[in-house]
Amino acid sequence: MLESVIRKIQNKANECINRDFSSMSDSLSLKLQYFDREQRLSFLQQELFRISDLLVQLRKNRIIDTLFEYTDNPDFLWESAFFEHLTPSEKKKYRNFDPNGNETHEKTIPYFPQIVQFVILSKYIKVVKDDLVYYQAPIPAKQVKKQDFIEVKTTSKKTFESNFDKQQIEILTRCINEARIFTELVSADTVSRIFKCKLNKPLRVKNNRRLAYFFASLDDRSLITHHWQSVCDANQLFLSSLKGNVLKKTDLSTATNECRDFPLKDSAIIDKYIKELKRH
Repeated sequence: MLESVIRKIQNKANECINRDFSSMSDSLSLKLQYFDREQRLSFLQQELFRISDLLVQLRKNRIIDTLFEYTDNPDFLWESAFFEHLTPSEKKKYRNFDPNGNETHEKTIPYFPQIVQFVILSKYIKVVKDDLVYYQAPIPAKQVKKQDFIEVKTTSKKTFESNFDKQQIEILTRCINEARIFTELVSADTVSRIFKCKLNKPLRVKNNRRLAYFFASLDDRSLITHHWQSVCDANQLFLSSLKGNVLKKTDLSTATNECRDFPLKDSAIIDKYIKELKRH
């Protein structure tokens, strides 16, 4: 009974986290478009200090601090020592919470807003750090003028930072084909090329939301980079289901938010294979 209630609370927390984290990441990306290279570095350093301070303040609460090593785990409430550190009265509120009631999570579940904020900021600070590394990297070839920097950035290739072995690639191939993510069946070699960003030509997707759910599921389990939307965009890997246009980061962000808010009918297929993937 307790596990069932905790998992329902976890699902609500994950919904809030995914929605707000996506919004923060998109906002950061848009802001950086208005800065030159030096301004981006300065802004990201300030953002890093700001978020670090917020996280430190949240971790001063010993309850929140129990989540520190579990922020990438989609079941952090159950897997961490969070519940054990609650007071008897707080535990009672969790046990008695009615997921189908009219009361809001923020008012009835102890620490719910702080939990959501802590996990969002823990994910967001990784994005800020990754961007800092990206913009601190030397500009290739000859020195580039500031006004040309945006062109250099957009043509630079990012990667999924994945490390799937042959058996995992085969599992992902079965997942993609059974879930009908693309308009045509793909081979294991093609799937390997996807994650190496070495496709000979873009693949047309059958459903944008299904593709987004697939990659978001891998992201949720830290199997690929948080920047997977930018990777797809930068490498022009996929074409949209309707018009056949190259899927941009904004398209994928929108599709991700939609599949978070309105679960897919075929999500169980993807979930099954992702769980199998984690066991290998």
